[in-house]
Amino acid sequence: MPSVDVIIPCYRYADFLAESVGSVLATENCDVRVLILDDASPDHTPEVAGALCRADARVEYVRHATNRGHIATYNEGLDWARAECLLLLSADDFVTPGALARAAHLMHARPDLSLVYGPYLSVEEGKPRPEMPSADLDADHTIYDTRQFFALNRFINPIHTSTAVVRTAIQHRVGGYRAELTHSGDQEMWLRLALHGSVARIDRPQGVWRQHGSNMSSYYYEQMLRDIDQRKLMFDTVFGYPEAAAVAEMGGPMRLGLAMSAVRHASQPFDRGDVAGARHMMDHAAGISPAVRRTRLWWLQRAKLAMGPRAWQAIRPVVTKRLGLSLGRFVAPIERPDAVQDAR
Repeated sequence: MPSVDVIIPCYRYADFLAESVGSVLATENCDVRVLILDDASPDHTPEVAGALCRADARVEYVRHATNRGHIATYNEGLDWARAECLLLLSADDFVTPGALARAAHLMHARPDLSLVYGPYLSVEEGKPRPEMPSADLDADHTIYDTRQFFALNRFINPIHTSTAVVRTAIQHRVGGYRAELTHSGDQEMWLRLALHGSVARIDRPQGVWRQHGSNMSSYYYEQMLRDIDQRKLMFDTVFGYPEAAAVAEMGGPMRLGLAMSAVRHASQPFDRGDVAGARHMMDHAAGISPAVRRTRLWWLQRAKLAMGPRAWQAIRPVVTKRLGLSLGRFVAPIERPDAVQDAR
């Protein structure tokens, strides 16, 4: 029977931990183990984790004496894993029914796969939960070779971590997360794994992202610049691996995609009246890939900057109608991975 080791890093998420662990232990048709890695949480994580260990022998618990940070904690968990597959699952997320079994059985049947993922659902405090998928093993899937998967990563990170099941042997071969990639390490890891095998996308929700006050992101200008810089460093890192020589021609298009994402980001400071910030983001984009200056997106943003926020808002409905497109989708940041609601 296929097996999955699930590493659950936890820092101040005691209130969510039981549901996260429970979603893994409910898995059928697949052997599972869980390691809770408590990075010196100041809340009641020890009490919750202790109760989970006593209730099920498949659960292990390690508590750090001092906070080591998420990268070191992730890598500790990867070293622990020895099952056929592994999943790194945040303590505030959980897996859908049957998710681990679907991924593990597909991985078992396809030795060429290094990574299996799927779309995710999101839940938000105070709002109705979406309907969970059935636990059936059978689900359609798509296989991407290395070049195809790299193409998917041009504009966004297509994978939410709650859905990313990895072949353990390949994970140990490629190593752990890089300390310098504090905000783009996940995407770098997916691309690194894709250099060593094909990637499969299961066409059924595989994980659940919990939105709450502790993790909701606000994209202020400094955060946007940081994220763009981290993704550029991530691409530079990936294309520096010897295995990336086989897809070296993807470097230019992927950097252009990142530059276009930066141009989209310029809409946020612009809409708040920060024209200087928007111009700086545009300059940043051109520094990543000068080819972005030849895109329609670039010239639309340049026209907006020339007009200013008030004039742009006045003519925006006319431009939208003339261009026959949704400017909200055209110029807004595209940062969310494969969310179910985005595919409708």
